[in-house]
This record gives sequence, structure tokens and C-alpha cells, in this order.
Amino acid sequence: MSSSSCASLEIVRVPCLSDNYGWIIHDPATKNTAVVDTPEAKPYQDELAKRGWKLTHILNTHHHWDHTGANEELKTDGVTVVGPIDEKPKIPGIDSAVGAGDVVAFGSTQATVMDVGGHTKGHIAYYFPDSKSVFVGDSLFALGCGRMFEGTPDQFWTSLKGLRELPDDTTVYCFGVLMGAVMNE
Repeated sequence: MSSSSCASLEIVRVPCLSDNYGWIIHDPATKNTAVVDTPEAKPYQDELAKRGWKLTHILNTHHHWDHTGANEELKTDGVTVVGPIDEKPKIPGIDSAVGAGDVVAFGSTQATVMDVGGHTKGHIAYYFPDSKSVFVGDSLFALGCGRMFEGTPDQFWTSLKGLRELPDDTTVYCFGVLMGAVMNE
């Protein structure tokens, strides 16, 4: 497992399925810990146990099974599932539905929700400006963008332009592979 520190957050890459990475975000100040998307529970459970962290949040970027499939298995007492408002009926265990411009409180920091629709109509990203990091699900990959399943080309292009407008020192964490400053770890 690889980890990096971004301002107040510790971010850990977790291999999932046979060819993807998921992410654990930990705030050492408050001990809040989130996973971004949940294709399977065991890799996250193993990494959380190894580090002695207790899961408090699940941040879903969109409704596809390989991003929400382990929500209910990972959701225990005290775990809040956050996901896109436009996909709420399709997200297992969702507690808080959010949309573009909403702010998600997480420990001693917060994430701004970005609309990155195109892969799915309601796809969102979580941008942590204080930590200069964004979690984009399947809207971006190391060598391109996600496949357009539900959105339109114009919607996807608008989403990509919005991500492009983030500060240059933002590290992009996608589901498939890592992009940005910590790629060379």
C-alpha cells in the first residue's frame, strides 16, 4: 500500500478488484477515516485494521456496482455514506445525497462537491482544496477519461474543463490509477 500526506490528510492507495485502486482518506487530527468508492470490502477492511483506523465515511462518486458494491458490508454503526443526489436511488446505504457546490464536512477539513457527469449523468468528484486533492472516480484516468455510459459529450466536456480549471498543484486520485504529484512514489 502506498500513502501520501496532503496538508492535514493522509491518503492511502488500496488495490481493489484485479486492476483498480481505491482510496482511504484519514484525518489524523480527528481520526475520521473515509473510503472513496467501494468495489469490495476486504481490501479496505484489511488496510483499516493494519493501520488501526475506524471507518467513519464512505464517499461514492457514482452508482456503478464497482463503486458502491461493498457499501452495505462496510457500513457499520457510525459510518455515513455520501453520494450524488442525482443517483441516490441507485446507491446502497446512502445517508447524505449531495450535488455540485455542496460542501461535505470531513474531520478538520471539507470537500467541495464537483459535477463531473458524463461517465454517468450524476457523477461527482470530491475536491479538498486545503489538501490540494480531488477524488474523481471514473471521470478521469491516467491516460484519458472514463467511458461515457449515460451522459452526453457536451456534459462530459464541461466536466473535464471544470477539472482542468483546478489549481495546477492539485493531485488527482482516480479509481483506476494514480495521477499527479504522488505518482512516482
